[in-house]
Amino acid sequence: MGEYLAISFCFSNIITIFVKNLFSIYRPWVLDSKVKPVKEALPHAGGYSFPSGHSADAANLFGGLALRGKYSKAAIILCIVCLLLIVFSRLYLGVHSILDVIGGVILAIVVLIIMNKVFDKLEENPNLDIIISVVGLILLAIVTVITLTKSYPIDYDSAGKIIVEPIKNLLISFKIYGLVTSLLISWPIERRFINFSHEGTTETKIIRYICGLIGIGLISYVITPVIGFDTYIQNFAGTFILGLFIMLIYPAIIKYFQNRATST
Repeated sequence: MGEYLAISFCFSNIITIFVKNLFSIYRPWVLDSKVKPVKEALPHAGGYSFPSGHSADAANLFGGLALRGKYSKAAIILCIVCLLLIVFSRLYLGVHSILDVIGGVILAIVVLIIMNKVFDKLEENPNLDIIISVVGLILLAIVTVITLTKSYPIDYDSAGKIIVEPIKNLLISFKIYGLVTSLLISWPIERRFINFSHEGTTETKIIRYICGLIGIGLISYVITPVIGFDTYIQNFAGTFILGLFIMLIYPAIIKYFQNRATST
């Protein structure tokens, strides 16, 4: 399930970024002066508006759990409610339009359906993971070239500021590029050389979870700021390290202690 959600996340974000940069649609308050966004939400609402990345990610997580997970009806309903709440929050904050959130959800669901069939094939052919990763990396490379070379609209607001600066928008994109690249590269390696297992007592799983959050926090709030956010490479590198930790490094650490416990 974790692999399915992670790889679906990768393809969903590749397509989301491509569509965002291709259409370059401004945020709702730019297109309609009647829209008044919540000020606290503005720092996290950079770049273009369509489709909604938050809605797509929420649909990927909760939609993926509902689609592929063998859960009770109550759990599936809970997943749907969580998705609807997040989608509603994007509208309530004024940072997305109805078209934005619907587009993000539909895009993610289409990817989930395709990946669901692909992962069924993966169970029959374990080596299919390499093909999936290579296809993802090729798509990402194509999207990267297109987003770097296409022209972007340069419009100014009433204060004389550029509404969306192409360079700042691409800096945001490169954060996603770094994370997606590391996940796609790490996935086949982990499956062959680490083969993480979630076995263990409830107490052990809680400890793993907490330690994992601490690791993610250290990378996100200590290591990444040291690397910096000023260039494409810096933004790419920060999230690339994060992806390596999530998909490869931390599973390897857990596997190491699992093997030690088994041998003793």
